[in-house]
This record gives sequence, structure tokens and C-alpha cells, in this order.
Amino acid sequence: MEEFPEILRILCSYLNESEIDYVVVGGVAVMYHGVPRTTVDIDLIIQSNDDEIPGFVEFLNSKGFDANVEDLRVALREKSHSTIFFADSLLRLDIQGVNSQFDRMTLDRAIAIELFNTTIKLGTAEDTLINKILFHGEQDLRDALGILSRRQPQLDIAYIESTCKKLKILDDWKRFLKESTAKIKNRE
Repeated sequence: MEEFPEILRILCSYLNESEIDYVVVGGVAVMYHGVPRTTVDIDLIIQSNDDEIPGFVEFLNSKGFDANVEDLRVALREKSHSTIFFADSLLRLDIQGVNSQFDRMTLDRAIAIELFNTTIKLGTAEDTLINKILFHGEQDLRDALGILSRRQPQLDIAYIESTCKKLKILDDWKRFLKESTAKIKNRE
């Protein structure tokens, strides 16, 4: 069970069956929205009750992860994240709770897709793009450019702009959009 798709499938199947509200974000969402890239982690935002954590951790450990109940509880309580590695590999889960209004919006707007024979709740293209602008690292901006260049006609620009305004990153979005539009035109 060491393959990335299989791990994503069993993880999301468990979360769906356990009725734990979640959304897969980060590199997996970027790839789904059309940007070819590699990733060794599955980034999740979860809304979990404290009493669901022991069962979730037990499930993860039964599948080869090195999870700890108290580590996950502390991460969720302290609005941090918990990194849980799979076996002796670089593959990992990065799990966080709903730590901000934007996390709540991303969770509430998640889209259900069928992938690897299971339903996966995934961040929308807009929320993935906003998240990449928010963190604005080098890889984040490449991801954002890829989403914009592949999905621009379908993107809800009004939503992106209003959300960026709420997050106080509207100037960053406008700068990114201007620079990216020029890059996209130069490629054509």
C-alpha cells in the first residue's frame, strides 16, 4: 500500500465513512486543477471532534503511519499542524484544523470529486489559487500561475478578489494577476 494514490484513497474513504469533515488542499489540489507537479505530502484541513481523534490515529497507525493522539490533539487545539509520516518514507500527511475564516471557507466550498475509485473532498481552483497567493513562496507562485493559465476562463474572479480583500492580500493578487497575464501572453 505504499503508492500515493492508494494512500489518498484509503485516507479519504476513512474520513468519508467516519463523517469527519475535511478538504484536501496543497499539491494534490494543484495537480487536480491541471498543474503537473510532484508532491510527497497530503495536506488536509479537518473539522474533527476531540473524541474522533483516537479512532483516526488508530486507523492511520494500522495503515503504516506513525501517528500520535496527543500530537494531533495539540496541533488542532493550538491551531498548528501535525505532520504524520508513512512508514520509513518521505510520504506524509500534514493535518491542520480550521484555523481561520479562510480555512472555514475552503472547507465549506470543497468539491467532491471521484478519484482513485473514491470520493475525495478537494479545495476549489479558486481557493487553491488564493492559498498560493497568501503564502507566496516560489513554488506557491508557480502553482498559482499554472492554475491561472489552465483555468482562467472558469475561475470566479469576483470571489477571488473579494476573498483576497478579506485576507488583506488584494494588492498581492492584483500584482500577481498583472505579472501572470504578461507571462501567459508571452507564452502564446
